[in-house]
Amino acid sequence: MQNEDPLSQLLLDAGEVDRGVLAAALSERIGIDSKSGRIVMLPGYSSLNARQKVLVILLAAKAASLLGVRDSEFMATQEVISISGLPQGTVRPKLKELREAGLVSQGTDRAYYVPSALLRRAVDQLP
Repeated sequence: MQNEDPLSQLLLDAGEVDRGVLAAALSERIGIDSKSGRIVMLPGYSSLNARQKVLVILLAAKAASLLGVRDSEFMATQEVISISGLPQGTVRPKLKELREAGLVSQGTDRAYYVPSALLRRAVDQLP
């Protein structure tokens, strides 16, 4: 019988998403239309500050992508502005702030997303 290496307990898949954590973070704040993938604000969204709203929108895009109702988790700045209902002068600085805080990343096309490895850290920013 072969002994398993005790260090193997430390191995994980950094790209794996904890769907339960993501669902709990978005519950009562955001819904996702099952046919179109459209992100819909729920009553809990209004109690968030601007930074949290932007973060929740990006997390919702990730969830919609994981559910297969959205092609990508990446969101252009203009899409975040459109969905969030926040002015451009608020969203752009908040996206920059979230990126500089290491909570979101930008793809090569400058679209924003929450990397799976940062999911828990991002969710911890929410009340």
